[in-house]
Amino acid sequence: MERAAVIVVDVQNDFVHPTGKVGEEIDGDVSGLLKAVAEINRLIVAARAASAPVVYVRVTHSPTVDAPSYRARYEVRGMSADDLLCADGSWGAEFYKGLLEPRPEDLVVTKHGYDAFAQDSLTDRLHELGVDTVIVTGVVTELCVMGTVSGGFERGFHVLVPRETTASIDNAAAEAALSLIAGFYGTVVSVDDCIRSL
Repeated sequence: MERAAVIVVDVQNDFVHPTGKVGEEIDGDVSGLLKAVAEINRLIVAARAASAPVVYVRVTHSPTVDAPSYRARYEVRGMSADDLLCADGSWGAEFYKGLLEPRPEDLVVTKHGYDAFAQDSLTDRLHELGVDTVIVTGVVTELCVMGTVSGGFERGFHVLVPRETTASIDNAAAEAALSLIAGFYGTVVSVDDCIRSL
């Protein structure tokens, strides 16, 4: 690993706040998600100390920004176009206050699907910074984290995923995603090993 960047995926109110949309689905018990946020904060501190770039990724949704393929999934996923997860401009789409805030030098990327690398500007900016390795963290493991891992791999980046820095409300799906990542896309490591490598 010559130069690594930390990518923080979708640590937003609707995903990790007890009264966000996911929290409401599970009666406010987001303890597993918040445990991952605490580990992400540790990694951000280490990345800044090592002058490694930090990228904050957020997802927003609305019928005007979502691709037709995504809009077609609304009903299947139990979503309403009038009450979307991380709706554009909503409190639910804001970064969770327990996450260390982005600094002016950090990159902030807004996406409208699973893969942060669908925004070509992210790949271009990381290449400009000389990054060859991405450390992908965030929620949820089997969707936007997995999508971003795959996207980074397909664009030529080495990928690390610190196990403790990602979470889901579906532990079996999260474990399956981590197994796929380890088998096909990158390396699943401990957060402590990742911090030491920075």
